[in-house]
Amino acid sequence: MQTKIMDSLFIESYLMMNMEITFAGVRSWLEMSNLPMDDVSLFKALLQPEKMKREHQAEITRLIVYRYEDVFFQVNRTDGVGETDPLRDVNDPIHQLLLRLMNIRSLAGEQNAMIDLGVALMQDKEREIPLYPSLHRFFETA
Repeated sequence: MQTKIMDSLFIESYLMMNMEITFAGVRSWLEMSNLPMDDVSLFKALLQPEKMKREHQAEITRLIVYRYEDVFFQVNRTDGVGETDPLRDVNDPIHQLLLRLMNIRSLAGEQNAMIDLGVALMQDKEREIPLYPSLHRFFETA
């Protein structure tokens, strides 16, 4: 049963990130809901919901399932996208990386997504100005 719920949560998260809200918007939404998460924890929770901390599973699942009734979520939706609003910037590098990896996971499996994430983070660490510095410790955390 737990696996089915987590699969459903991944699908819901993927649809949400593709069409409704940005990564920064989700982070802000969770902060307003009194569930703040750093970038690595949030990235991991969205990409691998089955591996998120137990104490976050029920609350994040509830927030995502009931997002249409949630005022906090509505504030950060991407419709009426403003280029100057970082919470609605669909071109944000972390948001785009997460979408790409969620797509890879859904098409080719979690292992391929993790390999692509590892390659992307190694390349990013070598950049003069990294795109994903807040994710560089992704594989260092439990």
